Amino acid sequence: MTLINISITSDPVCPWCYIGYRRLTKALRLYQKTYPGGGQDAIRITWKPYILDANAPMESIPYMERMTQKLGPEKVPHAQAHLQRLGHADGIHFRFGGRIGSTLPAHQVIMLSQLQDQGHTSESALTGSDTGVGAAALVEAIFEAHFEREQDITDVETLVRLAGRAGMDERVARSWLAEGRGVAEIQQEALRARDEGIVGVPYFQFGGGERMRSLSGGQEVAEFLEALIAYKEGLEATDASSGVRGVACAGDTC
Repeated sequence: MTLINISITSDPVCPWCYIGYRRLTKALRLYQKTYPGGGQDAIRITWKPYILDANAPMESIPYMERMTQKLGPEKVPHAQAHLQRLGHADGIHFRFGGRIGSTLPAHQVIMLSQLQDQGHTSESALTGSDTGVGAAALVEAIFEAHFEREQDITDVETLVRLAGRAGMDERVARSWLAEGRGVAEIQQEALRARDEGIVGVPYFQFGGGERMRSLSGGQEVAEFLEALIAYKEGLEATDASSGVRGVACAGDTC
């Protein structure tokens, strides 16, 4: 059995992060069904924060208002139709009637979930499925709440409820948010990502060191599958899929 560590740098308000993660989970299922011995491997996903809009308000504003500010009123209908068309193919039904603001609180509960997962390694190691408890389930729930259910993920009550549904203690999550826990670390990690050259998200890393494979943007399922196989087989990081760039969010584009 091989443990494959995948780190995902993302922001919960990035639509391509949702699309990319959904495609990655499809690739994981394919890998474990079709690659020899893949069904015996364990996949562990770690989430790293990225802040697309450091100036986003702590109190949310209508999503449509923010899209218009960033893209201009003439581009919004096309951008929405494009996302809805792509999302539909991956089982995502984008809606734009919600609200948007700072993603720091969402990153806080994701951090808390990962800290709790560290004490339950067997629960945070996935087997090609995105339905497990822990951070993976929480991130999926936050994406769905924001992009499909038009819920406000800057709102404490929304985040506490989502944390509870992902198996977390709601009282602990509420206290964590109220005390501002993890904010400084999240901001430092987000700055470090930019310093390391990550200019858009999602950004995926498979493994580490010389064998590390990287993919930038919302790749096709085939690219994710190729990266998994390449990492498993120990190919050099300069081969094939390493460094391939797909569509990503980079501040003023999402």
